[in-house]
Amino acid sequence: MGSDVKYQEAMRDVLRLLIDRAAQKSSSSGPYDEGLRMGYFEAVSSIINKLETFGVDLDEVGLRGFDPLAMLSDERQAA
Repeated sequence: MGSDVKYQEAMRDVLRLLIDRAAQKSSSSGPYDEGLRMGYFEAVSSIINKLETFGVDLDEVGLRGFDPLAMLSDERQAA
């Protein structure tokens, strides 16, 4: 088995990739892009729930204070 550090780094990279991809779709309003954003939200939320279930501090994967619901916000509404 690998070290905890490798798993933390892998989890951090995967979560960041999903969050970044959702952010790229945040300015799109089509149903396809909204569906993709929802899928990214579901994936990230599921991973975060599992991490919390296993007692992993979200700070260890670079998500201290991160709210997955922010992935669903529409930047156009904030402007």
